[in-house]
Amino acid sequence: MKRKVGMIAAVFIFCLVCTLPVWARAGGGGGGGSSSSGGGGSSHSSSSAGTSNSQGSNVAVVFVQGIFILVVASGGSIVLLQKGRRARRKSRQAMKMFAQMGDNWDAKEIQRQVEEAYFQIQECWRRMDISYGAPYLSEDLQKEFDSKIQWMIVRNEEVIQRDVKLLSAMPVGVQDEPGEEQDVLWYLIHGKMIGYYVNRDTKRVVRGNTRPEAFFEYWKFVYRNKRWVLQEIRQQNEIDIDAMENTQSIIHKIDEKK
Repeated sequence: MKRKVGMIAAVFIFCLVCTLPVWARAGGGGGGGSSSSGGGGSSHSSSSAGTSNSQGSNVAVVFVQGIFILVVASGGSIVLLQKGRRARRKSRQAMKMFAQMGDNWDAKEIQRQVEEAYFQIQECWRRMDISYGAPYLSEDLQKEFDSKIQWMIVRNEEVIQRDVKLLSAMPVGVQDEPGEEQDVLWYLIHGKMIGYYVNRDTKRVVRGNTRPEAFFEYWKFVYRNKRWVLQEIRQQNEIDIDAMENTQSIIHKIDEKK
């Protein structure tokens, strides 16, 4: 019975690990400076029946709590996608109006540029070569990326990325200002990849997960030199999409009155 509970707990822990952040995605996946070792958790054995029973109870509690966390997490993703679709409708309506006043608001061309930028910027991070991603990054973000890449070099780390996918990219916030360089565009990015860091010499995993992981991020684009470039990456928990959607509704109503 104990062995069966232990196997179930192991499966649960494996599933839970698969939901952890992808540290090796572009920009480091947020949470700067966090380093986790690849070593597994320690286990303790005891001949005491009381200790064994206590461990069995603890495993059961952790298992139940973990199932709850996974259910909440998956449910949160569904809700976020629903909110993202609502924000996308309002953003596209606003973009359609903005397109009548500026050439930089063509929705199809913006979508093409964002999708292209996603893959090129991930490749820039994988290569650890800022010049590769320069056409898709603002000057400020180029400096930020380069600083992080140089720090990884000092730490003797190498980025590993495989099976990079873009599951969806939805505009969730747009802002048209006098002068194209003041225009702002927020996208909700839903991606998936295998991404982790290894030691350059030993090739041993030092951070991240060697299995596929999905993630949500908010990417902020600005208009520079006749194209949209990435200015900022924010994590899922750093943006209130409800507030962004409400702001978008207000902007949309103001533009309708003009």
